[in-house]
Amino acid sequence: MIVSPAQKTWGRISRGLYLLILIVGALIMVIPFLWSLSTSLKPLNQALAYPPRWIPHPFLWKNYIDTWKTVPMERWFLNSTLVSVVVVIGNLLLDALAGYALARIHFRGRNLVFFGVISMLMIPFQSIMLPVYIELRSLGLINSYAGMILPQLVSAMGVFLMRQAFLNIPEEVEESAVIEGASRWRIFWQITLPMVQPTMLTLALMMFMSSWNNFLLPLLVANKLQFWTLPLGMVMFQQQYYTNWPYLMAAAVMATIPIAILFLIFQKWFIQGISTTGLK
Repeated sequence: MIVSPAQKTWGRISRGLYLLILIVGALIMVIPFLWSLSTSLKPLNQALAYPPRWIPHPFLWKNYIDTWKTVPMERWFLNSTLVSVVVVIGNLLLDALAGYALARIHFRGRNLVFFGVISMLMIPFQSIMLPVYIELRSLGLINSYAGMILPQLVSAMGVFLMRQAFLNIPEEVEESAVIEGASRWRIFWQITLPMVQPTMLTLALMMFMSSWNNFLLPLLVANKLQFWTLPLGMVMFQQQYYTNWPYLMAAAVMATIPIAILFLIFQKWFIQGISTTGLK
């Protein structure tokens, strides 16, 4: 096929416009983080100045040290890490089991159960937070790590992702294993589960970010300072009539760094898991 000079020119222009749109979109996404970083390095009077200044003068790197010393940031980091890691492990196991059952095991009412799981995606946590609190209080789980972990151990989105991933695996693979005498449990652990690793990594990153940034559940469960997580702890810098914006932004930047590092390391598998989930 012969391409005319006009078509080549239009192709270059369209690619340039596409690249320009991507650059503008990326800048729009990164500007809030850059503003947080800038504010975290300012003196308080510059953070409140109008018109706002992008470049701090001077750069107060000690804001990060002061923030770490002013509040128990180390304890909150450990709490957030503990809760998030346990939540990720629980979701990888339970969501995978539920997704496999809904994808491969034929039982009466399977589609009804799946629609029930999907319907949970439309229910915001704010509408069920009171029953969750009453249940946790009746179980004696207020001011405990278990109270922050148990409500997050299973995710409707995780079950959906794993079900779609298992549906993408040809049934002939499992039929061959059945002929060889493999049990359902062995097929799940040794054959199908390794084949959905990109989706599992995607689920792990999603649940880690969700748990790491969760504010409402720790607010309900943790009344004692020693059980606070990072999102809840950052409220310490906000008072009724006064907010220490440099310290608050410094805490926000420190809380963002672990998520950013994880995504940069695993972004290839994250994108692959998202892109292959809905192929079935």
